[in-house]
Amino acid sequence: MNAADQRARLAKERRAVLEYLALKALANKKNVLQALYEYLVLNTSPSEAAKKYGINKTQLKSTAYQLMSKGRPALVVKLMKLAWPYIMEIEPLVENNYCKACNSVIHTNHAEPHIAVRHQDIIQKTALEVERKLKEAIKAKKQVVRA
Repeated sequence: MNAADQRARLAKERRAVLEYLALKALANKKNVLQALYEYLVLNTSPSEAAKKYGINKTQLKSTAYQLMSKGRPALVVKLMKLAWPYIMEIEPLVENNYCKACNSVIHTNHAEPHIAVRHQDIIQKTALEVERKLKEAIKAKKQVVRA
């Protein structure tokens, strides 16, 4: 595999991971994201992380598996570390069983599928925005190191 193919694959994986995290944030699943962060980045046991954030351990492990299927585990963990502040500042699209984008009433359990099907453009735009902020932060950090 040549360098261009590797860069393209890396960009595709990065985008998939960020889109998945953006979907969770847009669906107002910040507790799941926080448990996921503690489990994958801080190496907390899944049962402790799930209990702390009031979710099911099976749900946490399933979410972690789905996220890991989007890219290589090392990439997923590194992206979560770097993009964490930007992911957590995403404004939820669904609040109080109501979708702000299309003014629909949404049951809590149907928020993610609704956003994934009806608002794919918002997921992509949000992921691109997180990626842009991440690149700016990395660029600024490199400039500080050089100075």
